Amino acid sequence: MKVLAIVFSLWLCLPWLFGASPACAQTSYPDHAIKLVTPFPAGAPADSIARMVADKLEKAWGQPAVVENRGGGGGIVGANAVAKAAPDGYTLLFTSSSPLAAAPALTKAIPYDPLADFAAVWGINSSGLVVVVNPALPIDSLGALVQYARAHPGALSFASSGHGTTQHLAGELFMARAGVRLVHVPYRGGFAGMTDLMAGHVQVMFDSLGNTYRNIQAGKLRPLAVLREKRSAQLPDVPTATEAGVAGVEMSGWLGLFAPAGTPSEIVRKLIATLQPAMHDPETMARLIELGNDDDVITGAELARRLAEDKSLFAEIVAKAGIEPQ
Repeated sequence: MKVLAIVFSLWLCLPWLFGASPACAQTSYPDHAIKLVTPFPAGAPADSIARMVADKLEKAWGQPAVVENRGGGGGIVGANAVAKAAPDGYTLLFTSSSPLAAAPALTKAIPYDPLADFAAVWGINSSGLVVVVNPALPIDSLGALVQYARAHPGALSFASSGHGTTQHLAGELFMARAGVRLVHVPYRGGFAGMTDLMAGHVQVMFDSLGNTYRNIQAGKLRPLAVLREKRSAQLPDVPTATEAGVAGVEMSGWLGLFAPAGTPSEIVRKLIATLQPAMHDPETMARLIELGNDDDVITGAELARRLAEDKSLFAEIVAKAGIEPQ
């Protein structure tokens, strides 16, 4: 029987060796290093969790799992690299919703189809965005920010991690709902914008809790409101935007793992079967919450549904706000 099994395995592999079938590759996956592309700089929330995912895969499978930071274009550059990669399970994308849901609404042309070019694997809900300002500003509430911006049109600027990102869209939505005008300053990554915010070169930012929490705790940033339906467990004293007087600016966020479309279903199922329990153990979940996420893991099917809904929602927001895609 063992001899027959070996012969059968070799028979499966022969066509693959000549490029005719991936059957052998699927049965042996993974047999070499896996690359997780995160389209943001090192140290960003997506990068931190991508490294946790890579560690779990490496420990479970005994093959190297390497995180590659490929920023640029608000995440579009890195997402496109994965969309165009071979669908063999060795190149994966770990990202926020920015390059897949927000970018299509704010960018005239992107080089991939967010719904057709990716297969959703695993995700987690983030705690949403928080409005923060430089503490030197005479602004201690969201209402005060609106009043100041109305009294000084164009005097305040807000930073984002790039054109077409969720932070950019949040700023545009806030301006449309509040009836104010801020100057958008896009950066190559959120940390660069955060640095300039703390230095006083820009005054406002709509950023993730994972990016801002430590600086809020250190008194380097002042939180005004969270852009979600309920208060954040990490910032229980900070009101929601609706509570603070600006309704309709909620931005639910998520982080997710995607494979290129066409990746064999066996490989996608193996990724899901490995990550769902591994990322849900108590120690890992505590770390995810510490990084600004909710304790709400998303299945691949749910992530795909959320992506489609968010993409449509963001396009509707941009159209209603009269924002011109660039």
